[in-house]
Amino acid sequence: ARGIGLFRTEFLFMNRSSLPGEEEQFHAYRQVAEALRGLPVTIRTLDIGADKPVEPSGIVSTLNPALGLRAIRYCLAEPQIFLTQIRAILRASHFGQVQMLLPMLSSRSELLQTLTLVEQAKAELTQQAIPFNLHLPIGGMIEVPAAALALPLFLDKLDFLSIGTNDLIQ
Repeated sequence: ARGIGLFRTEFLFMNRSSLPGEEEQFHAYRQVAEALRGLPVTIRTLDIGADKPVEPSGIVSTLNPALGLRAIRYCLAEPQIFLTQIRAILRASHFGQVQMLLPMLSSRSELLQTLTLVEQAKAELTQQAIPFNLHLPIGGMIEVPAAALALPLFLDKLDFLSIGTNDLIQ
């Protein structure tokens, strides 16, 4: 193997009564980054709902998770949970070749909101003198037809793309 193409983070949030904190997430991501000894790992941010239901305390379920509050939409609706995960991923990036992948992007607005949170996390870590890769590559999963049709709107802000055919063909 020449790295990990998709490291799913949902397992950290499943089958528990409370949300994982920054330290727990950082530890998990750092372990993977260090174990790969310089090979790349693409860490996908929280993608809950549809085929990945999660309902610990603080995570709400929606009536139609396939189309509703899931993945990036959920993360943006819960910015503190998302910011915690972004900080943990950034911190782990100091210990290996880490990339961050954003699931279920459907609009440029979602991407810009996410990038604002990434910049906020970077500013916080810098202020706290916590090391991280300032140039962490950020990619987007194209999993909805609207995103596939609007690819040019994402290309100037992302470092890479991943095509999620399971969701795209639904």
